[in-house]
Amino acid sequence: LSNLDARLRRRVRTDIRELQQRLGFTAVYVTHDQDEALAVSDRIIVMKDGSIAQQGAPRELYDAPASAFIADFMGEANVMRCDVIETDGEIATIAIEGLRHKVIHRSIKQGPAQLAVRPNAIMLTPTTGSGLFNGQITHSAYLGDHVEYEVKTGHGSLFVVDTTVDTALPPHTDVTIAFKDRGIAVIGG
Repeated sequence: LSNLDARLRRRVRTDIRELQQRLGFTAVYVTHDQDEALAVSDRIIVMKDGSIAQQGAPRELYDAPASAFIADFMGEANVMRCDVIETDGEIATIAIEGLRHKVIHRSIKQGPAQLAVRPNAIMLTPTTGSGLFNGQITHSAYLGDHVEYEVKTGHGSLFVVDTTVDTALPPHTDVTIAFKDRGIAVIGG
């Protein structure tokens, strides 16, 4: 999309939302554009194979997807295996290699599970020794306000978006991987 097309799409989304709120009517808006759905909706219903896969508020579907399908459908997500090693109330401690991280677990039991991690929820630190969760950058692309990385790990390839553009890491850099608190969800086994 050109910058003009992108601005026009944002304006149309804003106009639709403002009109609906000002007039106070209920509207059903069918779209395959996740950005539009997130921007104009109070409630989203995601369908898969003719059935409701998940429904809820935009933030709920984005932050707490119920499956790998929803995680990827509502925005790009890295899905990887993890182990739920402990639960305490609504919080679970997950493990991937030596990395331990606390996350809301939504009734997922201890044992093998899947973890959905948004590309901007991954933090990379160059490492010279053994880290907790290691990888190696295979691709690095500077895009002005962010850098996109592909990182090879023992759990598959990760797509990472980093807004720290002062020092982009080059390919073949060994890294330790950590997660931010937002943008990560346990989604089942």
